[in-house]
Amino acid sequence: MSTAKASAPQRILFVGAHPDDAEFSAGGLLQRAARAGHQVMLVSLTDGRAGHQQMPAAELAARRREEAAAAATHLAARLEIWSQRDGELEPTLALRQQLIGTIRRFEPDLLITHRPADYHPDHRATAQLVQDACYLLQVPNVVPAIAPLTHVPPVLLAWDRFTYPRPFRADWVLDTGTVLDDVVKMLDCHVSQVYEWLPHTQGLTVPLNDRLSWLHDWYARRPRHIAREYAAAHGLERVDYAEAYEVSEYGGPFDANRFDFTLA
Repeated sequence: MSTAKASAPQRILFVGAHPDDAEFSAGGLLQRAARAGHQVMLVSLTDGRAGHQQMPAAELAARRREEAAAAATHLAARLEIWSQRDGELEPTLALRQQLIGTIRRFEPDLLITHRPADYHPDHRATAQLVQDACYLLQVPNVVPAIAPLTHVPPVLLAWDRFTYPRPFRADWVLDTGTVLDDVVKMLDCHVSQVYEWLPHTQGLTVPLNDRLSWLHDWYARRPRHIAREYAAAHGLERVDYAEAYEVSEYGGPFDANRFDFTLA
């Protein structure tokens, strides 16, 4: 696939709780960024060992690491999976310092993570860790072994459907219809989750002879109203898929023009 690189390459960091959160939460943005020549890094704060109805925890953690590595190749992304146990993540001081170090070393121009209002305690803990780390990224006496950043990167919070304590606010919407097939290919790498665990928890039936088409149709429905609203706001007849993000006030100023990720 040949695309022209943007004149000012950006460094895009996704910090999630689990090894497939980047693809589910921001797959379209990450695909557009990678295809436009930007550098992507994916960080999972837990090992994903809890999410299965049959596999033993240690075996699942190893399998999910392999799945995440395969998905990351579709972005030419750096991947970092921490050893914290899935389902047991807490926003501790030690993990905050570890995250500060990771962010400083990568020096992202944009950071994406979960919202603090989320169904999963690991997602909420991840959001809290990112929020707690933001200001301290610039403080030299915090994690002094790694040079502080000169600025706090903008932070985007990925869409979710939850309304308590407050609903999601769509500050920035990105048309991702042109990369939907590539997002589905990344998700297809996470076999243990999208074809085994997800159907088990949601009562879904996956056709064994055409599971990629099933995944495409299932994922493309999430969330349809955002694509319709994007089309209406831009005077477009149709937008097949769009992702929405909320700008975190704990991050630096967000300028959408820097992150349009327009493809040639």
